[in-house]
Amino acid sequence: MKTKLFFLLVLLLATIQTSIAFQEKQDHEVLFEKAMYTMETKADLKEAISLFELLINTYPNEKEYVAKALFYEGMCYEKLGNIEARKYYEKVINDYSDQSELVQLAQISLKRVLTLEKPTDVQLASVLPEDLTIINLYDKGSSVIKGTMVENSSLSPDGTKIVGVDYSDGQNIAVYDRLSKQIQKITQYEWLTEPVGWTYYPSWSPDGKEIVYMFSDYNNYELQVSTLEGKTRTLLRNESNAGQIIPRQWSQDGCNILTFKQDSSGFYTIGLVSAKEGSFKVLHKTQWKSELIEGNASLSPDGKFVVFSDGQKDKLDLFIIDTEGGTATILSDHPTNELDPLWSPDGKHIVFIRETKGGSFLYAIEMTEGKPAGSPFLIREGMQNVNLANWTENGIHYNLWVDIHDIHTLRLNPETGIPSGEPKPLDYTPTGSNISPVWSHDGEYLAFVSYEDKHEVVILPVDGGETRHYSIPNPEEFWNLSVSGLRWLPDNSGVSLTAEGSMGNSSAYRLDLTTGKWQNWHLPMKGWTSMDWGPDENSFVYAGWTHIDTDVNAVDPGLHQFNVITGETRNIFQPEPAEWYTFRGLKFSRDYKKLTYIFQDSKLMVLDLESGESRMLAEKYWSPTFSPDGKKILSFGPYEDAKTTGIIVFSLDGEILHQYDIAQHFTSGTRISQSDWSPDGKQLVFITRDMKYKTYLMKNVLK
Repeated sequence: MKTKLFFLLVLLLATIQTSIAFQEKQDHEVLFEKAMYTMETKADLKEAISLFELLINTYPNEKEYVAKALFYEGMCYEKLGNIEARKYYEKVINDYSDQSELVQLAQISLKRVLTLEKPTDVQLASVLPEDLTIINLYDKGSSVIKGTMVENSSLSPDGTKIVGVDYSDGQNIAVYDRLSKQIQKITQYEWLTEPVGWTYYPSWSPDGKEIVYMFSDYNNYELQVSTLEGKTRTLLRNESNAGQIIPRQWSQDGCNILTFKQDSSGFYTIGLVSAKEGSFKVLHKTQWKSELIEGNASLSPDGKFVVFSDGQKDKLDLFIIDTEGGTATILSDHPTNELDPLWSPDGKHIVFIRETKGGSFLYAIEMTEGKPAGSPFLIREGMQNVNLANWTENGIHYNLWVDIHDIHTLRLNPETGIPSGEPKPLDYTPTGSNISPVWSHDGEYLAFVSYEDKHEVVILPVDGGETRHYSIPNPEEFWNLSVSGLRWLPDNSGVSLTAEGSMGNSSAYRLDLTTGKWQNWHLPMKGWTSMDWGPDENSFVYAGWTHIDTDVNAVDPGLHQFNVITGETRNIFQPEPAEWYTFRGLKFSRDYKKLTYIFQDSKLMVLDLESGESRMLAEKYWSPTFSPDGKKILSFGPYEDAKTTGIIVFSLDGEILHQYDIAQHFTSGTRISQSDWSPDGKQLVFITRDMKYKTYLMKNVLK
């Protein structure tokens, strides 16, 4: 739902530029695209400035591109709140008068900059209205990989603490004290150990002494409340076979909690949960269902009204409903999405995010007795990838989430697997939202999943030709990153994948590339799974995982082969009894005689399908793939005592044959995974993931 970091002027400029076709892109064009990618997608404005400067100094005779570089460098400075932007816009106007459209945009930007007083505490891009300031609330870092971020956060009523989700040892509710700079875990769940569970969606009580959140034991969902000392009580459990139960906001009198409750069909109902008794009062059944919920509702300070967004995907509107009952009435109807509404602490305004093709904007509307007293007005632009969390007397607390997935290829020595070059990003647009790359068995195509505007499988010819796109069925049913295990059928006639639905149900999908039609099979389990198609066109192997003391899955733990013609399932590998089982990265050798996978999240395994023998090659590795001859396994893992991520090539006996520091080519904290070794042995394809989560406070919003 959130668009990537594209700004209104960027898209306006793109629509008026004349496209010039080249057989090959010139060096200055490549550099310009890299700078734009760094600015728009990676949101690294300082690095983008360096790249634009490099273009200006290296190619001074390429006047069209120099002019554009100057304009965009001005934009970068403007977004950083730096009045230095002025001289770049002026240079475009004075020195490049032949670029009429660009000059016009520079004049508009210059006029805006000249009225802007330089902010001193701005941490996020965009022009700020007078007196509006942005403060970075969290200075511990924002990397999921390093476990340093506090996700899905909200600010305490007194402004001294942030509650969020910590991933350092498990998925726990944690509180960050802004004064002491310390993090305190409220819940104590650890990965793969008792007690089993995870938490999400925390919200403060009005006195700041308790936190309500959603808890799951991987099967059931509960609304739980904890004190800051960790004393916990269950407030409400969702019905059997139903989905999530998500707290959004505690009422100011402390009596009720605004909550989303999912039913067995996947749809959410908005209601009030008694903070004392746990009863659920129904207010409105929504038209949407999703794996992850954004801030889609807010309770007025007097507790009389709820504002919420509802409607179909990409056409969400704002509504108001009385908490005593009645029919919801429209608050704002716009052709694009309006979401994340928050009521001001004094009850006089509602702010919300309005999304358009050109970006995302913060709007406000004045309210009187639950009704609009005027039209929505703009507060701030540049709100892409933002979730509004809560609004206290200190200001609006919001989170910025940037999650970039890119596909890269790397030349390899086909005999050894040692890299013979540097990683190159895949030449495909849009970037930043592509996952699960896999070579066809004949090496003529690369298939992957893209999810920027819609979920689809992309079939890319390796040696050029027409790229094919196939929409994935029912994309609203599952989260982007629950799509896994994209694999080719043995005869290259199609591809397959698995996906977890909004209710946690797992399904296998198969696409026939000739007809473009999909088939799907529901798997007898909940949650994500890993799979590979084979050894023929009528069967696939998938992984079942479970905890032995809970009924998470109906399927036994292990590896199972399913025949789509007969409907029969047989177990091909049964692990030793354990408390918990996970299988990731399941992949056949190209002769279908062996399987490799990651067991218990870290153990690199290989299974001989003829003998049934499974053995561990090493620990602390991920994303394995066989060499074309099936005699070696390439995996990612610790290089030189875990100081960085390496490409590690193993023999089937577990001997490390070669290793290479792949992380040196990427920024710190980049996650590298999902590898596939090409049939000719000459290339490796993999993805990188740059995930940043930052939390901010916007002060003086309506002053």
